Order: sequence, then structure tokens, then C-alpha cells
Amino acid sequence: MALNLYRRHRRDCNAGHPEESRSGEFDERKKSWRRCSCPIFASGTLQRKFRRQTTGQWEWTPAKAVVAEFERIGTWDKVAPTPEPAPSSEAGPKRITTEHAVKVFLAELQETIANSTHKKYRLLLTKLKEFSASRGYVMIDQWETSDVREFRTSWAINPRTGARRMAMLKPFFEYCVSNEWMIRNPARAVKNPKGRDMEHAKQRLPFTDEELKKMYEACPKYGSAKHKWTGEDVGDFISLSIYTGLRISDVALFHIDRMNNTGEIRLRTTKAGTHVYTWVPQWLQDRIRARAKVHGELIFGSHTTTDLDVITEGWRRKLQKVWKLCGNWKVEPTPHRFRHTFARILLQKPGVTVRDVAELLGNTEEMIRKHYGAWVPERQERLTRILREAFDDKPKPRLVAISKH
Repeated sequence: MALNLYRRHRRDCNAGHPEESRSGEFDERKKSWRRCSCPIFASGTLQRKFRRQTTGQWEWTPAKAVVAEFERIGTWDKVAPTPEPAPSSEAGPKRITTEHAVKVFLAELQETIANSTHKKYRLLLTKLKEFSASRGYVMIDQWETSDVREFRTSWAINPRTGARRMAMLKPFFEYCVSNEWMIRNPARAVKNPKGRDMEHAKQRLPFTDEELKKMYEACPKYGSAKHKWTGEDVGDFISLSIYTGLRISDVALFHIDRMNNTGEIRLRTTKAGTHVYTWVPQWLQDRIRARAKVHGELIFGSHTTTDLDVITEGWRRKLQKVWKLCGNWKVEPTPHRFRHTFARILLQKPGVTVRDVAELLGNTEEMIRKHYGAWVPERQERLTRILREAFDDKPKPRLVAISKH
């Protein structure tokens, strides 16, 4: 008669299962199962003698080998072969909890990315841990592709933000695979949704000249005697953002040394060690130098904190107040739209190439065409010329006046 195998959980079960409770191999295949190292027992009748006896194993495969030997001998009375000791915690690939995987990933990531980006990863992976807990998952290898899809569906966000989050989630699971905590990346097969919303989201939306004018007119209405910063300060912040294409963090921490005597402002340093500069008009140069005399080398003031998120959030709030004074917006205004506006203004000028804008923004020409295609006149001019030349010599019908019936 075949023997049965089951796991009997001890009082000190490291997965927290109730003492003396039992589980079978089928139970432990479930994704929600919390794995432990409690011993596996064999039970059954051999030569009309029923017995329950430990196999000395905690994994099912070696436990089955022990039971097979009992059945071959055909009796409980003879000593079964001495089972191999349970593998130590250092033998073979270890199962890692989701909590530990997230902690290690974030710690390593912090060495290579900006604080603001690290914060985005931290918030996303906190949601991942909460989702894991809601499903009863403890180990990271319990995640499957269907779980990733449901996790993405739980985000109440627009498609573009969802695509960015997926772009952050996939490297996390890939990191787990490279550390042999998972067999495969469950997020790799999850594709971003396609549709009009996603296609529209690819185009960056700059501010129009009318919207910029509306902002400047709203600046004098901002602030009061209680505020340290006035509408003029916010106006200068907006101007520097538009004329340089710098991100909000770079503008908030703008140092007077970035601008030389001729009004050229250093945007970034390339991998080859050369500098990329933009230029601002004389009136803005004068404003920057005047601010430095009042506020010091950091023209928008020094800070007691080194937390970049705190610094930029303060200026976000100031900008939000000005935007609120402007009235209703067709598209939600954000600080990064100043960078898109910088690209738009350049691309609308004759003679400015996509390559020029790509160099100033630190992007590839392909990225500029993809995200700012609507603002590239040379592209439409080329297409119009192609169409004109293609149809110029083709037969035409005899046209008559269209009359009303």
C-alpha cells in the first residue's frame, strides 16, 4: 500500500502556520502559500502495521525518495537509509521576501540616481508591497504575469503615467531575476495599452505664447507682505525656465557661476567633458546679476535643507498659485512644460535643426522628432514637397462649377 506524505507544522514554524496543522504538496503549490522548513512525515500501512514517521526532510523531492525506500523494504521495522540533512540556508538559491527584495533594490539604486527619481521608485514599490500583502504573498517569487497586470489595473492614473510606472517596475523584477530570486521577469510580458490616449500622450505639450503672457500678467497678483517671495521672483523663475530649458530643480538651485560674461549659461557637461551652453538676452542677464546681488550666489536663495524634493516642492507651490490666478487651463500646467516650451520656441525658428535642439536638451534627434514632431517645420515642409512633386504631373478631371440641387 502506498504511503502518504504530509508536513506537520511545529510550534516554532518560521512561516507562522498553526502548531500541529498539516499541509500537503498540493496545498503548497498555491501562490499564496507561505513556505516553511517544518518536517515532512510519512504515514500508512506496511505489512499490516500502521505508523506515522518523520522522513527527516523538509523538501518534497528528497522526502519522496525516503518513502520510496520504505516501500521497497516493505516494513517499518527495518531502518530506512539515513536521510540527508536539510539544506543549510546557504545551499542553493534562497527564497527572498518581497520586503527584503525592495529594500536591497532601493539601497543599491540610491547610489546611481537622483533623489527625486529614487522617491518615485520608493513610492511605487511601497504600493507593490501593499498589493503583495493584500494577496497574501510573502516571497517575491510568488509574483506572476497575471499579478503584474492586476497591479497595473489598480492604478487610477492616466495611460502615460502608467507607462512610466511600468518602465520602473520592469527593472525591479529584472534585478530580482539577476539575483536568482526569481526564475523570470513577470512584468516583461505586460505591454502598455495602445490607443488614441497613448498616441496623444507621446506629444509633449508646451505653453503657447498666449499662456505665457497670461502667466506674466498674473505674477504681480501673487504674494503679499507676509510672503518672502514676490510675484517678480516667480516671474524671474518662469523666465529662466523658458529661456534655458532647465528642469525645475536646476532653476531652483541656479548658481550665478553658471552664466558667463557674455550671457551664455552652462546647461550640462557631456561625457567627453565638454560643456553645452545656451544664451539668454541682455534683459534676463541683468535680472540674474541683480538677483545675485540681493540673494547671493544662489539667485533663488539658499536653503537649510539638502533634500531636493523639499526645495523643488516649494517652487511648485508658488507656480501653482500663479497658475490658479490665470483661470482655467485646457491642459494642466506643470513645471516641465517650460522645458517643452523651450523646445517649441526653437523649433519654430527658421534654420534651427532638430540636432540643435537635441544637443541643447541632452536628448537624441529621434526623441526630439518623436515628442516634438508637431513643432518641427522642416518635417512638414519635406512631406509637402514630396506630395507636390508626386502628384504634380498626374491626370486631372475637367472641373465644372458645383451647383446647388
